[in-house]
Amino acid sequence: MKKDDFYSRGHHHRHLILLVGLIVFLTLPDLVEKLFAYRISFPINLILLVASGSFVIKTTLQTRLIRDMFVGVLLIFLFIWSQFQEMEWVGTLAYIILFLYFLLLTFYLFKDLIHAGNVQASTILGAFCGYILLGVMWFFIYGFFDAAYPDTFSVDFNAENGVSNMLYFSFITLTTIGYGDFVPTSSLGQKLVILEGLIGHFYLAIVMAILVGMYLRGSVNTTQQD
Repeated sequence: MKKDDFYSRGHHHRHLILLVGLIVFLTLPDLVEKLFAYRISFPINLILLVASGSFVIKTTLQTRLIRDMFVGVLLIFLFIWSQFQEMEWVGTLAYIILFLYFLLLTFYLFKDLIHAGNVQASTILGAFCGYILLGVMWFFIYGFFDAAYPDTFSVDFNAENGVSNMLYFSFITLTTIGYGDFVPTSSLGQKLVILEGLIGHFYLAIVMAILVGMYLRGSVNTTQQD
């Protein structure tokens, strides 16, 4: 298979590939951690997620090489981080690079959804990926505020399993489940979780509802024409 054909097929199924990568990212770490140390399992899952999201970032032939080089360098850096993450500056740099990548990925995904002509099943998958990416982006935001203002949350980002706990906290806030095992411990933290909860409700009630409605109307019109 030619390289252009590989990218064309990957881009055509980009939302499904990204969804699989996100589900693996959220569910696999605990399974992998039983076989490998956490410092190995978490970067492995990040590598899989970055690779699955690379097809969403649209590129022309001229910029494809730049995209591939960026993703490749990011993957190599993550591998190095998995070996030497005791070095604080390495972890911080990896964190910033990952945040920028997922910010770019989220931008291209929502741009793709906004410019979607006909709402198809893949568009609904893309919107669901967008909802999951909101949880991932808020994970990064909470991490930044936790580093700048310690004791903002009851989650210790630097403690053992702190990364997975912060990711868990982000998603139970986005979905407004709120079990109470992790909570904001400052006024700033309270405002942040309120904002994430409002965004999560708005996304499900408005964005997803509109897309699903357009998809159903399109299906009905197609059936009537047949």
